[in-house]
Amino acid sequence: MHKALLTAILLMCPASCLRAEPPQIPAPSHSVYRIAIHCSLKLLQVWRGTEMIKEYPVQVGVRGVRKTRGGDHRTPVGDYVVSWMASRNSSKGFRIIEGKTWCRQNQFVYASSGPPLEKLWEDCYGGDRATVISLNYPNAKEKRMGYSGSCIHIHADNRTIDGALKKSYGCIHMFPHDAIELYELVDVGTPVKILP
Repeated sequence: MHKALLTAILLMCPASCLRAEPPQIPAPSHSVYRIAIHCSLKLLQVWRGTEMIKEYPVQVGVRGVRKTRGGDHRTPVGDYVVSWMASRNSSKGFRIIEGKTWCRQNQFVYASSGPPLEKLWEDCYGGDRATVISLNYPNAKEKRMGYSGSCIHIHADNRTIDGALKKSYGCIHMFPHDAIELYELVDVGTPVKILP
C-alpha cells in the first residue's frame, strides 16, 4: 500500500510541483537537511540544499490544516524547527520508556503520569518502534497572534485502516519504518515547512 499511495500522489501532481524546491523554505542555519510537508498531497519531502533526496507518505489532521488553537484537530501551516526528538530504539535524542515518557506543554518529560493523548510509548506513536520528532508549534509569530496548543510532532503510527495511515489530531503521521529513517536523518534545529 505504501508504494501504491506514493504512486497515486505522484500521478495527481505534475512532476514540476514535487521536484521543484519550495521557495518559501528558509535556508538552514546549521542543519544539513530541511523538511517540506505538502498536506494536500499527504507527502513529506527531505531536502539537502536544492536536492530533494527522500519522499514519504504522511497523514494530517482529521479537520484539515491551519491550526490556531489546542484541540481543533488541525495541522498547523507555517515555518517550524525540530525542537526535540525521542525514540525507543535510536542512540540519539531522548529515550522513550513504557509508561514513563510524555509530551507536556511542548516538553519531553519523564513522569509517572501525563496528558492522556501524549503517551509516547503507545501504538499511536509507533509502539515498539515509537519515534517522535517534535515541532515548535506555536512558533513566535503564532504566539503573538494568540495561537494555542502544543505537542505537534512528526511521528510514527502503528494504527492503519486498510493499509493507510490514520488521520491525526494535528500531528503528521508516518509509517513506523519511514519515521525511523527520517529520525536518523534529521536533528534538533532542522527547518520544517508545512504547506497547505
